[in-house]
Amino acid sequence: MTIIKQELELIKKVVDKVGKPLSRSEIQDALHIEINDKTLQRRLKALVSASLISVSGQGSGLKYKSLIHPTEDTPKTEDTPKTEDTPKNTVLKALNDTAVIAGGNVPTKSAILLSQSSLSKLELFKTPSYARTKVSYNMSLVDNYIPNETRYVPNDLALRLGELGRRFNKTLAAGTYAKDIAQRLLIDLSFNSSRLEGNTYSILDTEKLLDVGEAADGKYDEETIMILNHKEAILFLIDNAEELSVTPFVIRNLHQLLSQDLLSDSSACGRVRDREVKISQTSYTPLNSHQQLEEAFVLMLRKAEKIEDPFEQSFFLLIHLAYLQAFEDVNKRTARLGCNLPFIQENLCPLSFVDVPKDDYVKSMLYFYETGDHTPALEVFSWAYERSCHQYDVVEKSVGVDQFKVKSRNERKQVLGQIIKNMTVGADIALSLEQFCLEQQIDNSDKFISIALVELDKLHSGQIVSLGVTEGMFTTWKEKYEENK
Repeated sequence: MTIIKQELELIKKVVDKVGKPLSRSEIQDALHIEINDKTLQRRLKALVSASLISVSGQGSGLKYKSLIHPTEDTPKTEDTPKTEDTPKNTVLKALNDTAVIAGGNVPTKSAILLSQSSLSKLELFKTPSYARTKVSYNMSLVDNYIPNETRYVPNDLALRLGELGRRFNKTLAAGTYAKDIAQRLLIDLSFNSSRLEGNTYSILDTEKLLDVGEAADGKYDEETIMILNHKEAILFLIDNAEELSVTPFVIRNLHQLLSQDLLSDSSACGRVRDREVKISQTSYTPLNSHQQLEEAFVLMLRKAEKIEDPFEQSFFLLIHLAYLQAFEDVNKRTARLGCNLPFIQENLCPLSFVDVPKDDYVKSMLYFYETGDHTPALEVFSWAYERSCHQYDVVEKSVGVDQFKVKSRNERKQVLGQIIKNMTVGADIALSLEQFCLEQQIDNSDKFISIALVELDKLHSGQIVSLGVTEGMFTTWKEKYEENK
């Protein structure tokens, strides 16, 4: 059973058991699970939509009532089903349907991902975290790792995944395939990475938010910001694939994009933490010395950067970025996007975590934290990668490369940066481009200017890192540009 279904059933049981109308806060108090208010609101809405409970009142006075135990406050209408007309299997079916509405259709059986050996290992979590052996960060896991000698991903598995993930029969510019599927990737990776954090947006709501900017319930809350941040971070990886590498600078900036407007201290975005953190549901305690964290962060990424095999590099980043907990929050999200950098750069199918059950993902990661055994996490990783490959077009195709566009890339970045710095807008943009072509003796200036004009019109803050302009410069210029279009 998925976490979503469990939450729905527990909430319904509370409402049914009490019988009388309950406010959302009263239901929150009666639950024996941790669930934030926004998620509880969505779960209650889903149960009402599935006709499993009823609701009355308005605004802060909303009350949720059982349909099994009508009270004086529960009006008997034609829409209120009788108890005897609601057999158990109908309720379960409604819960199944509701789970799809609330959070997307996700496999519920671990057997499709994990071997019997890994399932046996994860029996560890039947013991409460407080009763398990307390462990701290094991520095030897990185200290003893020798890039291109130590292997987490066996060679035969890497070869098999490579055959599945390879998309082109010739060498192309880094990020070409990711750009080819960018629209679908933005939705899939934003939705699934957020879902693994407990975000209750549906895939349809995610698509609507990313395509037209329409937030679910019309509110820009934490869940909405999480998904929008994913979009900006993914575009950062795609658009700058040729210039990025696995370095502290890149990972810190990736974290900044994912965590912006989500942390109480904005200066903590993109900065190695200087405060203590704890992880729920585990006996693992991360490092809490700022100096040690900085050193471990740099060492881990120095080793990651040297790994040549993209699957080994990706898996190393996925587990070690999360394990170190270098940032105040948003570590696993940073790991899930960071592990895609090798795939994007080498034009392999990206890892979108489509259909990965949250419970399997979380337990396999926690098992690595507590034991140093990466096997269950590797099984989830390899299954998830195969599933992602099947999500996209599995037929190899050749994508035509515009040689002129590639060769003139640096010149276009130079002139676009100048236009923004000089706050050039309106008809002056074309004049500036023509003058630049003359000065730089650009061949085929008409084509150069046409490409530059289209790129300039589509430019957003996630694409300015290589233009030599600040976000403030870009925002000011963009406002003037829109006014003069």
